[in-house]
Amino acid sequence: MSGIVLLLMIGVALGIGVLVLASVYGGVGQSQDPDTETWRRVNAEVVSVLRTSTSTFLLVRYVVGTSLIHNDVRYPLPGAVPPAGQRVPIRFDPMTPARAVFDRQASTGTPPKVAGPA
Repeated sequence: MSGIVLLLMIGVALGIGVLVLASVYGGVGQSQDPDTETWRRVNAEVVSVLRTSTSTFLLVRYVVGTSLIHNDVRYPLPGAVPPAGQRVPIRFDPMTPARAVFDRQASTGTPPKVAGPA
């Protein structure tokens, strides 16, 4: 009986290891951005910035219909990162508005202008 339990535990551990490796190395060499050409464009306000060792993420908020959506978006550009309160171009999926990406086509070499007081 204890042999069966030991084999089940080893199987579960190996399964978890395979899932972790697949999630880490599964997208190597492939574009991480989905096809966003049909997605809607909006200027989102940066709420905060999170820097990791390999990436930078912006917590942004934007309005879709009557909903205010808060979402994390990976910031792909090198150099200075937009500070909180600044507007950045993003694209969101009209079917699932919380699915968003940074809009590289709308961004230029100059940083977006800071939103003034309302």
